[in-house]
Amino acid sequence: MTASTRRLVFEMCMGMLLYVLVLCVLAAVFQKGLASMGFSLGPVLLGLLAGFAADVLMLLHMAVVTEKAAGSMDEQYANRITVVQSVIRKVVFIAALFFLGSRPQVDAVAMIIGALGLQAGAFLQPAVHRMFFPMKDGKGEECISEERRKVYGDDEDSDGAG
Repeated sequence: MTASTRRLVFEMCMGMLLYVLVLCVLAAVFQKGLASMGFSLGPVLLGLLAGFAADVLMLLHMAVVTEKAAGSMDEQYANRITVVQSVIRKVVFIAALFFLGSRPQVDAVAMIIGALGLQAGAFLQPAVHRMFFPMKDGKGEECISEERRKVYGDDEDSDGAG
């Protein structure tokens, strides 16, 4: 993986971890309410953590597949590989869900809710990026526009052209 992809994966993982930690705290706070509905705190926490682990593995797989597809420079191959790998990823997750969900130590519903952290990680990624990788120049713009100018040139379609 490239350095920028690794950083993006790290930032998304931090957002997913924040999501799961908030859910774990909420589960602990509302422990009596969970117990009244028939859920024990231990299996719920393990389910949330299993969902987080599944999210991290799925995110890593998506990053590798995306870079492989983009590096191929072949549209048909890229489309085929992303679709096939997406189906494989979903089948493996469902198999893991059935395997772990059949155990009394892991709550399957909590695992599914924990696996929704992939979306939370995507939504929280810009905030995590601003916290861990602050602006590099003093003008308030990130240096991505400088990178675009180096790659694409400074024409009327580039950032800041006028």
